[in-house]
Amino acid sequence: MAANRWFIDSETGVLTDVLLCPPDYYEWIPSNDIAIQTMAGGGSIDRNILSSQFNELVSTLKGADVSCHFLTPHKGMPYEVYTRDSSQTTPFGTVVTSLSRPERVGEEKEIRTFYAPDEIWRTCTAGRIEGGDIHIIRPGLLAVGVSGGRTDTKGAAEFISWFEEAGWTCRMIHFPEHFLHLDVIFCMVAENLAIAAVDVLDEADLEWFREQGIRILPVTYREAMRDMGCNVLALGRDRVVSPRHSTRINAMLRAEGLSVLDPELNQFSRGGGSIHCMTMPLRRQSLQTA
Repeated sequence: MAANRWFIDSETGVLTDVLLCPPDYYEWIPSNDIAIQTMAGGGSIDRNILSSQFNELVSTLKGADVSCHFLTPHKGMPYEVYTRDSSQTTPFGTVVTSLSRPERVGEEKEIRTFYAPDEIWRTCTAGRIEGGDIHIIRPGLLAVGVSGGRTDTKGAAEFISWFEEAGWTCRMIHFPEHFLHLDVIFCMVAENLAIAAVDVLDEADLEWFREQGIRILPVTYREAMRDMGCNVLALGRDRVVSPRHSTRINAMLRAEGLSVLDPELNQFSRGGGSIHCMTMPLRRQSLQTA
């Protein structure tokens, strides 16, 4: 088993392999503001629809020529389905992250079962950091979200230091904890094009993105929190997976010339996660050789 079979150097290179986890034991739990609001409003999961929506996502990815790989779901791990958080593929190998919430700490064992030992490049040991806060934007450019909750300054600083040693330009993006992860308010959709809750991100951070040549399409606070509208997955070649209920955002992306694949995933978004959260890219074509 080759040590470097998994590789990404961007959020937008052509996606060939992705890691998911079936939602067999997925539940909404009061661990984030989105799920709390859903449950307070009397919402409940329809498990038949939940399964159907996950299968639709898998079919969408396979239809886009993406090979799907799966973790084994476990009882007592209700958010294992959000594979974005428990590991991070990099240009240098896989990183095992440091999950914050107690109900998620056990996910590390399954991650280490999935990856071969020689595929794991680093393990995060300083503070906390989760994959939803890590954005390997393009070769040489990294942003890490810091809310103090899922990812703290120590965890972000350790992860960033490994990339700075390799000569990358890196930045911490600070935001309030109730947004969970950076991918709730910011995601790349194509090379040098992103969507973001521009009324949430600090103006200095928006200026930094502009200085890096990244154009940002605006998403509202309501779209980000109610619909998980920023939580999308770029497939490369101007294709993006975005939830069907994000009708305005999807129209905006199509107006930019992007092809939007739109599976329905509201059973997941109402629990505080969506397409970006549910997918850890394992391999993308390098933008440096595209």
